[in-house]
Amino acid sequence: MKENKNTNEILQDHERRISAIEALIGKSKKPKTKAGKQSLSNYIIELRNSGFFSQPKNAEETHAKLTGKYHCELNRVAMALLRLAGRKQLRKASKLSDKKKYKAYVW
Repeated sequence: MKENKNTNEILQDHERRISAIEALIGKSKKPKTKAGKQSLSNYIIELRNSGFFSQPKNAEETHAKLTGKYHCELNRVAMALLRLAGRKQLRKASKLSDKKKYKAYVW
């Protein structure tokens, strides 16, 4: 009788541990954004929809436009523009400034 109680306790302990492991495996690894928070890409898409990219704009110009709404480093803006161009949400273009050719983005 005592052996059955011990066996039941061991089985319950195993079930509890297996349930905990299954709960960890079943969780999504992708972090969820908070409600009301937007990503850098979303802010750039808003600029695109408002007509900001009707003329070719480089990363510096885009970063300057975003500083009031979304504070981040220039290299993050440049990478976000590159990714949006890869997803066909912006087009790559070139822009001449001081007789130098720069990578720009347009829509």
